[in-house]
Amino acid sequence: MAHEGEGFSGIDPEKLHRVVTAAERDQRWLAERASYYKNQLASYGIGGAEFGGIQHTASWAEHELPLLKRRYYLSLNEGNGPDPRHPGMVRIKEELVSREANAKAAKAARRATELAERDPEDLSPEEFDELKKLFAQNYDEYPFAEKVVGKLGAKGTLEFWEKLSNADRRPGRDGGPRFFERADDLDAMQKNLSLTVAAATNSDSGAMRKWKKDLLGLVDKPVGQTGPDPAGGFGGPRGFVVMSSLMRYGDFDDAFLVRYGKKLVDADERVMAGAGSPGFEGWNTSSRVNHLGEDRGNDPFTGYLKALSHSPDAATEFFLVEHKKEDGTKGTNFTYLFEEREWPEDGRGGKGEVTGHNALGLALEAATTGHRPGERATFDDLKHNAAQAELFGKLVSSVSEDERPLTEHAFLSDSLGNISAEYMPELHLGLSEGDEQSELLYPVKGKSVSIGHAEASRWIHAVGRNPEGYDRLNVAEQVYSAELMKLHAAGKGDFAGGPDAAVLEIATDSGSFQGIISAARYFQQTKDKIADNARDDAWKGHVSTWGGSLVGSATGIAMSGFTSPGGVIAGGAAGTATSTLFTAILGGLGEDEDGDVKAENDRVQAADSRRSRVLSTVEESMRQAVGDDAALVHRGTDAAGKGFMDAYDVIEQADADKRDIV
Repeated sequence: MAHEGEGFSGIDPEKLHRVVTAAERDQRWLAERASYYKNQLASYGIGGAEFGGIQHTASWAEHELPLLKRRYYLSLNEGNGPDPRHPGMVRIKEELVSREANAKAAKAARRATELAERDPEDLSPEEFDELKKLFAQNYDEYPFAEKVVGKLGAKGTLEFWEKLSNADRRPGRDGGPRFFERADDLDAMQKNLSLTVAAATNSDSGAMRKWKKDLLGLVDKPVGQTGPDPAGGFGGPRGFVVMSSLMRYGDFDDAFLVRYGKKLVDADERVMAGAGSPGFEGWNTSSRVNHLGEDRGNDPFTGYLKALSHSPDAATEFFLVEHKKEDGTKGTNFTYLFEEREWPEDGRGGKGEVTGHNALGLALEAATTGHRPGERATFDDLKHNAAQAELFGKLVSSVSEDERPLTEHAFLSDSLGNISAEYMPELHLGLSEGDEQSELLYPVKGKSVSIGHAEASRWIHAVGRNPEGYDRLNVAEQVYSAELMKLHAAGKGDFAGGPDAAVLEIATDSGSFQGIISAARYFQQTKDKIADNARDDAWKGHVSTWGGSLVGSATGIAMSGFTSPGGVIAGGAAGTATSTLFTAILGGLGEDEDGDVKAENDRVQAADSRRSRVLSTVEESMRQAVGDDAALVHRGTDAAGKGFMDAYDVIEQADADKRDIV
């Protein structure tokens, strides 16, 4: 969608990709059919002109397809800004869409292929720099990616990166370091190559169809000869390990990701079967294929899950795929990764396990919400589909049944808190046991999932035990409830008791929700014999990195039950009042008035102090909703206080604080 006089187009990458794929398929079919029938009818002396015209149309379509593809690849550039006039789209410069630009990209592809086909040891420092620059500047320049990656082939791509990645190491199982002038640039090369490979997988060219097929046949075999084979031989790292190291950046083809993931789960179950036994190697290899982040890259799920976090539709499909285990029992890829898998230690300095689980959390965010983690959701994103809602239900049920996969890897809590922000109606319906009137109080747009009272209580308590989880649940729930109060007070709901009764009911439920997470934090602090750290300016700066999207989602979820604003970005609906409330929440979590950090640490430990902060926020929310009705504001604040104290009964009934097995 072009903007007149500006030279920009608004592009929805996923929709354009579907158009390109369909156009390419139909163009081939049209050309083949026209040629066939023209030849069949030629002996009768008919059809020549008619089918000649159809062939001309097919030829024209083939001529135009490269420009359509170019627009698509340009839309994948990570530096693209959102289109302000068309939320959900990205902007590309139309001046970059030309046949001359395609020709230039093809020339760059020939040079990059020439360099990449050499033995990495033969590349001069200047040639290394040139190749890195070619990848960085052209991965989204059609037809660069598909030509380079297609020409290298699947085997060549894996071997190229495995050898280049180890250019600073001597070959062999016990190879030590060696001088490589560009060793410090291998991380940038890995990122740029990853972006190029990702872009190439979205191509439906003959070369790339073959590449994807061949790749899936190579991933379970050793690459190179520089490290121990996980199966016990002396080959290089498995193809899965090498390929997954090239999946940390970029937007991969969804269908390819799902097929790759299915094979990876099957292989991982075999490779990790002996975890914990003496001499167990797992995926380990002396070959170093990862130069990004804190992990060594030996666990192929880390890179793969990062790729899924960039592709929400693929993530949803992957986690719900049925997985038949080697013992014949069935589960899903979700249950395997979240509940069953023995995650290997893969860190430099003991940090690698965190990296793998963080990638799992990000992939689950994408899979359950329908958008990439950290991105501001549109109202369309917030209308969850059946598969997304189903996966969220499985996640809640899993944690409700056994919270150890979360509490033993508590750094998942920030992702699960972000997910919860977009399922606030379902969580509130669970706490209120979901009768017909509750459904009018907490309407859901899109598909929903039914969550039981005990499940909701246990989930909220488990996520709230961790400070990152607590912060996200605290902010999201209070913003969501405040927005709901305003909507019901304005007469937009159908609650039987009317607007005032609706607002009071929301205040009660909000108090109960906040009481559960307050008790959860107190429970964890008591268990760990620690106090909360004071919330300083650095913490508030950290909140600003996730607070905006979280507030937008919570506001949008509340509004979406009453309106259908289409593809508008949900965060844009958060007005001045909501921003004021968010600031107030941060202030309540920050230092106390005299700045005494010791006093702050003591204060946040006490449940009555948490209760006071919650009631202050509810009071502000009530004022925003009902204005100067002081009596109603007072009743709402009292209702929230009662809900807060009742939370302890809710926790006891659900055994939410008695399931910790240590």
